[in-house]
Amino acid sequence: MFGTLHDNKNGFDVVSIEAVCSLIKDGTHQTPIYTEDKNEGYKFLSSKDVMSQTIDWTNIKYIPAELHEKLYATIKPQRNDILMSKNGVNYGVAAVNDTDEVFDIYVSLALLRPRDVIDPVFLRCVINNPETKRQFDSSIKGIGVPNLHLGEIKKTKILLPPKELQKVFVAFVKQLDKSKLIIQKSSDKMKTLYKLLFTRPDLFTQLEEQMYHQT
Repeated sequence: MFGTLHDNKNGFDVVSIEAVCSLIKDGTHQTPIYTEDKNEGYKFLSSKDVMSQTIDWTNIKYIPAELHEKLYATIKPQRNDILMSKNGVNYGVAAVNDTDEVFDIYVSLALLRPRDVIDPVFLRCVINNPETKRQFDSSIKGIGVPNLHLGEIKKTKILLPPKELQKVFVAFVKQLDKSKLIIQKSSDKMKTLYKLLFTRPDLFTQLEEQMYHQT
């Protein structure tokens, strides 16, 4: 829809990621002490929690309140912030924080706060674009565990189309995400039915009848 950096036939502005963000910062560099107390503890996210390009809250860890207060004084994630993995083999995957959850982040995540000139969903898609990933790849140096430094993230180039065109694109993406969710739910139901078919034929029949009446 927008072309590429090398074939910018529409003449869109080419800017750095730093230019469209008011904040680019990573999480704590110290390995935290975790807690099993989910009621008194605070959510703590790392790169593993954004690998699906959305925030996966199912297997997150928790940290004590004392540690949370220290970390939260330094960086406070907000709605529409971008969380991007910067360490490990799957570096460069981004997700939008579409909640008002209170949480902290580890060094394996970078937090990018978009300015008004760019839509958060559009920025998420740009970061997850193969062209951006190739720039990240060229920034990784040395051997061992890949680590994408904040300085490299900041200077990465992207296309910046007008906000009106971004909105058109984002509307399409949101509709596509809804379709994916419907397909995923259908797939999960099929897997459940398949499992019941061989393990509990009686429950399979009951569930099949319920699903028939619901549709």
